[in-house]
Amino acid sequence: MTSVSEPAPAPSVNDASRAAGASDLGGARIWVTGASRGLGRAIAVDLSRAGAKLALTARTEGALDGVHDECGADRALRVAGSVADAAEVAAITETIRQRWGGLDALVHCAGISPTFDRGDDLTPAAWREIVEVNLTGTFLVCQAAATLMGTGASIVTVSSVHARSAGRRLAAYSATKGGVEALTRSLALDWAQRGIRVNCIAPGYFETDMTNDLRNSEYQRNRLLARIPLGTLGQPSQIVDVVRLLVGPGSSYITGSVIAIDGGWTAA
Repeated sequence: MTSVSEPAPAPSVNDASRAAGASDLGGARIWVTGASRGLGRAIAVDLSRAGAKLALTARTEGALDGVHDECGADRALRVAGSVADAAEVAAITETIRQRWGGLDALVHCAGISPTFDRGDDLTPAAWREIVEVNLTGTFLVCQAAATLMGTGASIVTVSSVHARSAGRRLAAYSATKGGVEALTRSLALDWAQRGIRVNCIAPGYFETDMTNDLRNSEYQRNRLLARIPLGTLGQPSQIVDVVRLLVGPGSSYITGSVIAIDGGWTAA
């Protein structure tokens, strides 16, 4: 399936949504990648409750069963595929275009950190996999989404505290997340004249299924809490409030920003 060649005439969040306030996304068309687990799932469910129509992406369609049902089958579209595969991203984009005609926002949560190796043990294959998914995937999805967007649209990428606060055995992951932040700023400049805003959130450690192992280890949990000035791990609701702001009209003068949501980790 070929990629979209021309931008669809996609308006921003509709006037009714603007009148109701930034928290009401009344019918906004939003693509959420990495939607099957963790913060991606929490964000998708919250945006659905705020009235958005969602295109949900994960590597396999089966992984989306739960979140698809939770978001409402009548308003949620499942579009599975790898964000690191240009052909699959193009196919997802075409599906969204055919179903909705355009997009109002993208929240790109997909990412991996499959290895926990010292720099001298990190293999070229592992490095390439993380770079392809986390950095190249971010570029491919943002570029594709922008072809469906018009003035007032919003893109939100996801970085990490480890883009600016290095972690041991996270060389590839940290490098890609630093790249995501730089890419976000560049795309914000490139697309400002089109009225497309591009911002990034940089989460710390949150209580989701993806941090279960860390939270269930008393040693690891205490080690993390010692690094967080606010003294607690984040709750998903503390992410979704910021994302809802960034995809809605309340952030119409914000672009090229990286917002740390980490309990003070990177400030310490």
